[in-house]
Amino acid sequence: MNPDRKARFEFVMPALSGDPAVRDKFFEVLSDVRNRRREPWVAEGLAYLNHPLRRQQSEKYVRPALELLRQIQRTGDIFFPTNWMYATLGGHNSHSSADTVRGFLAEQKDYPIRLRRIILQSADELFRAEAMQGRSRLPSRS
Repeated sequence: MNPDRKARFEFVMPALSGDPAVRDKFFEVLSDVRNRRREPWVAEGLAYLNHPLRRQQSEKYVRPALELLRQIQRTGDIFFPTNWMYATLGGHNSHSSADTVRGFLAEQKDYPIRLRRIILQSADELFRAEAMQGRSRLPSRS
C-alpha cells in the first residue's frame, strides 16, 4: 500500500528479472547519475543483480562497476562508493572476479587511495573465498 515501497519495488524489480537483457538494461541505467538519486534503492538493486545465485551471469558487471566508482564518488553521498562496491562484490567468490578486481587495481596506478581502499575492503570476502577454494593470491597493498 505504501507508495514509496511500491516505487522502490518497481525500481529494483528489473535486477531480479529472469531475462538477462532486462538485468543488463538495469545495470546500464545505473550509469546515468539521474537514475542513482535514491542510493539505497540502487545498492539494493545492485546487490540483487550480483546475488550469489546469479554470480556467473553477473561477473560481467564487476569491471564496469569498478569503472563507475570515481563517478559514484563525485555524484553521490559520502557512503555511496562503499555501498556500491559491497553491493557489487558481495555476491562473488570466483577466481575470475578476484582477478578482475586485481587487474583493475593494477592498471589504475594513479587511482585515488580512498577509492582503492574501498575496493580492497569490499573485495576482502571475495579474496578470502577465493583463497578457501585453493588459490590464495591476496592483492598487494600498493
